[in-house]
Amino acid sequence: MIKKLLISCISLCFVGAAQAQDSLQVQPQQVSAPYKLAVGLRYAVGPTGLTLGVTAKYFIREQSALEAYSDVNPESRQFLSSLSYIWQPKLATSNRLRPYAGIGVGLLRTNNPAPTYFDGPASYINPVGVASFGAEYSFKKLPLALSLDYRSTFLRYGRTTPNYVNHYRSSNLGIGLKYTFR
Repeated sequence: MIKKLLISCISLCFVGAAQAQDSLQVQPQQVSAPYKLAVGLRYAVGPTGLTLGVTAKYFIREQSALEAYSDVNPESRQFLSSLSYIWQPKLATSNRLRPYAGIGVGLLRTNNPAPTYFDGPASYINPVGVASFGAEYSFKKLPLALSLDYRSTFLRYGRTTPNYVNHYRSSNLGIGLKYTFR
């Protein structure tokens, strides 16, 4: 009798555990873009000095965005205009802090460093690849986003540009402030 009662209790526990597993409903985590559009300024420092640029980011999906960037001063030593695809995932620990990485294409205009010593035109314009990575923090009550990132150019195309015109000098570390539209 005790043996039958013990087997019945153990069987009931297994059946209850199996039903409990079936009754669990896990809701998928909702991921949404922190904003739809952001426009702002990016202040950067690099090998060629300080630069100021204007940037605009538009989310096309929850974690994907397009970002346009252009330096403000066209007379600077390195002038970059670019369009990048940005992947910006949501962290499990924070809704407002988001890392991002991007890759894109751009046009880099480089002034001749010393036209009196080197033959050639006053400036060179080349298509380049642009890579960026950083982190962005969106404020909860303010329509602002603050970012810190590193942007670098690679894969310069153009045989007319001499080797002493180094496109790696356009790489920089920047801080940006954007106004967000939800």
